[in-house]
Amino acid sequence: MAPKITFDNVTKRYGTLTVLDGLNLEIEEGEVVSIIGPSGSGKTTVLRVLMTLEEIQEGVISLDGEPFTHVRKGDGFIPAKPSHIRKMRSKIGMVFQNFNLFPHMTTLQNCIEAPVQSLGLKKDEAVERARELLGMVGMSDKEDHYPSQLSGGQQQRVAIARALAMRPEILLFDEPTSALDPEMVGEVLSVIRSLASEHSYTMLLVTHQMGFAKEVSDRILFFESGKFVEQGKPDEFFANPEHPRTKEFLAKVLEAG
Repeated sequence: MAPKITFDNVTKRYGTLTVLDGLNLEIEEGEVVSIIGPSGSGKTTVLRVLMTLEEIQEGVISLDGEPFTHVRKGDGFIPAKPSHIRKMRSKIGMVFQNFNLFPHMTTLQNCIEAPVQSLGLKKDEAVERARELLGMVGMSDKEDHYPSQLSGGQQQRVAIARALAMRPEILLFDEPTSALDPEMVGEVLSVIRSLASEHSYTMLLVTHQMGFAKEVSDRILFFESGKFVEQGKPDEFFANPEHPRTKEFLAKVLEAG
């Protein structure tokens, strides 16, 4: 069986700056993988190119063994048409660090908008699905509230429900607690912890929460200068890092924590 996600020699540049440098990565179905590393190393770009929010210059990204950003032609690949990208992207949901909720819509409206408009779901079915998911993230009593009436932690839990409403197979989390006050972090991590332990999502998390990454992940990847420098099972990764740069980074962040 093909990996759920494959990056094959993926390169992303902004002008002369190479952010992803010939990236190779395979993530298995149902695997929870955390990406850690210094700011500016390219961690978030991994998620953004997977979500097709950014175009890549070289390489191919595949889902379930099928090229996503490109399609086969002869012995090579050509960029995929928007219709193909939309079909493949429907497998992916992304939760952003700044929530990105629609401010003029209630909690419930935020969660039904995409299923109705993009999936063609009937409104009553979308509402039923949204209420089920809002219950899952502990937000049932806030369905008529607007984002401005919610705390940061509550907004992020709504954002998670909104992503789940599209029935994705893959969930991407881009530092989902970095915009939260410290007392709000726990409630969001609790929801993600539940998703990791009780459901079969393939999950890719960019996080600076080392303890949380160790707890929920099947694998940790350390990212530096557009490449994965080291990876491993959480216990081994944190106890016995091998690469000097990994050791240096962990020493600093664990001491600071």
